[in-house]
Amino acid sequence: MTDNNTLKLLELIKPEVDFDFSNTPQKPDYSNPDSWAALPDIDGQQFYVPDTSFAVNKNNNEVDVFYIHPTGFYEKNWNSDMDKNKSAYERTEIMLGNQVSVFNESCNIFAPEYRQATYYSFFDVQNNGRNALDLAYSDIETAFTFFIENFNNDKPFIIAAHSQGALHAHRLINRMVDNTDLKNRLVSAYVIGYIIPEKFYEDLFPNTIKSSNFNDTGCIISWSSVVEGFKRNREKTLFWTPKGWSVELMSQKIVSTNPFSWTNDDTWYTDNRNKSIINKAQNYDFTDRLRPDHTGTKKSIGLTRIQGFDCSLNSESGLLEARGPLIDSIKKMKFFNGDLHAFDVMLFWGTLRQNIKDRIDAFI
Repeated sequence: MTDNNTLKLLELIKPEVDFDFSNTPQKPDYSNPDSWAALPDIDGQQFYVPDTSFAVNKNNNEVDVFYIHPTGFYEKNWNSDMDKNKSAYERTEIMLGNQVSVFNESCNIFAPEYRQATYYSFFDVQNNGRNALDLAYSDIETAFTFFIENFNNDKPFIIAAHSQGALHAHRLINRMVDNTDLKNRLVSAYVIGYIIPEKFYEDLFPNTIKSSNFNDTGCIISWSSVVEGFKRNREKTLFWTPKGWSVELMSQKIVSTNPFSWTNDDTWYTDNRNKSIINKAQNYDFTDRLRPDHTGTKKSIGLTRIQGFDCSLNSESGLLEARGPLIDSIKKMKFFNGDLHAFDVMLFWGTLRQNIKDRIDAFI
């Protein structure tokens, strides 16, 4: 059952008309730098670090990363028009800062802006939400093709994505990488925060292994984090398979890797070298989903005041459960319900930053 706060939000953002393929926002042109949220030669939030002790290499790295950002669009239209003066794009910038920044020491960062589907799409019981996600995915495939043909220059690459971005990444890997020569250049794919039911793994990725060690390459890495003992209220979610869309139970066993051990067992682990991060800004409400315009507020990332926690993969659900001092602090946040989805990358920023180096070293 969906919690009351989410239900109230959905009432406010539900589109008032059905999806119409003949009336969608203008298609992005990926030969135009303005259609990209991040490029190596354009300074932006992807180069944020918590402090000067973290090195940043903006370009000339041996490996590229193609990053697909999560949902930041909460308007009453089925798809975003990618207007950079709107709050949806500001949320994209925030995700560049707190997610893809983890790659800024090791990779050249490429992140397309795209006609992302509205958050309501994942709750739509008709076909509107699926159509909106299909449109969003079409942009991702177009951007990836442009990236390979014009930017990548036959280098190894990583695919990274979160939430809606991860859902599109599943499809992208299936269609464009898994059974093509590009598979030979895939260092790894970090597709985080969207379930991969175990029963669908072989159908989705017949030629791409599940990661089971810290230095596996050519592999899929995925997790969805919650506090210890938390069961997700939402019963079902949309899921794409090569046979088309399905509606899947959230309670089924999902494919997961523990980012403290990079293994798939249910032991509790910690990593004392890990650094968790937070978003920082003055007079900015990171939880506001209804503000329409970009505020222009200067933002940054920083280390959390409290560091340290443990995590374990639940043997029945595959969810990554977390406990410890930092998690106890997060529990005190207003409206927090036990789901750590918004923190899937931020919690593990330091250990993920190291793991990217480890996998690149193993690949090269």
